[in-house]
Amino acid sequence: AGIELALFDIGFEDIVLLPKDTGGSQSQAATAAEDLKTKGVDVVLGPLFGANVQQVREIFTPVEEQSLFGFNTEPVEAAKPIIAFSNDRSVASYGAWLASIAPEEEVAAIIEYAALRGYDQFAFFGPQTGLGTRIETAMQTAVLENGGAMLTSAFYPSSTTNPDSEAAYFAQTVANAVDRGARVAVLVPERGNRLRRIAPLLAYHGVDTRRVKMLGIGGWNDPNIWREPSLRGAWFPTAPSADVMDFEQRFDRMYGAKPTSLAAVSYDAAALVAALSSDGELTADELINRDGFMGINGLFRFRDDGTAERSLAIMEIDPTVEDGSGVKEILPVSPSFDPTIG
Repeated sequence: AGIELALFDIGFEDIVLLPKDTGGSQSQAATAAEDLKTKGVDVVLGPLFGANVQQVREIFTPVEEQSLFGFNTEPVEAAKPIIAFSNDRSVASYGAWLASIAPEEEVAAIIEYAALRGYDQFAFFGPQTGLGTRIETAMQTAVLENGGAMLTSAFYPSSTTNPDSEAAYFAQTVANAVDRGARVAVLVPERGNRLRRIAPLLAYHGVDTRRVKMLGIGGWNDPNIWREPSLRGAWFPTAPSADVMDFEQRFDRMYGAKPTSLAAVSYDAAALVAALSSDGELTADELINRDGFMGINGLFRFRDDGTAERSLAIMEIDPTVEDGSGVKEILPVSPSFDPTIG
């Protein structure tokens, strides 16, 4: 629906959509890709799941034509570009670009913002899951890049709803650093009810949120958690709220339902394809334009490795804001990737 809405908004009539349902299955994804290849499509939007991205990429990469001597191979034709919606950066590659907002981009944005505002030690408290480990690794990298230091990383079993012992040990480590004069920021990559249980637990065990800055990722963009007292003053990254709200309202008027987060991602991908193919073709060089593209989810550009670099807004949880929302924007999305602007 996001793709359809993008083409409707743009009014571009020279694009034909050929929807295919992969069913989340690798075999169905391969079958769908083979069918689209037979039909001669110029670009693929999707798939959603990381396990399917590289498989589809291989199908749309031409078989190399070997020379008489069996070397110096050259592709018969250029591979068709794929703009997928997975957030698994390990499946990205030149030719298979990921349009989603990866957790690594959210972590990079929030750590950079905190470091620029004087926080010099960082701590991670999150679940022992593949995603949790991935976010902690991204945090280690971002902290190093911004000249900070990792104070500690603490994981708890993903099955637990009350990681009391882990929270107690973690809180003591943070409190000791604060007492030594460190400015500490704590990243908790949870959301919803789990976040509403874990944040007060850290405060109970001694993480003084008046002196420690709590940080989150995109899952914190949820009004249900903004009323939690222990998260007051916390920061988290998100797409530009005004643009997303406008999109959600237009989507609801058109389809009678609230869009998922995937809808905005697919909208931006379709709008990008429509804009770049207005001259009759879409090339890889156009997709990796260094100036980037402005979409519903803000400014983004594709890297050569297939990942997307993004400029995200930073929000602060504040129950006193005049509009009653419980949150305010403290850093807007940059209008440019040029470091001298914005």
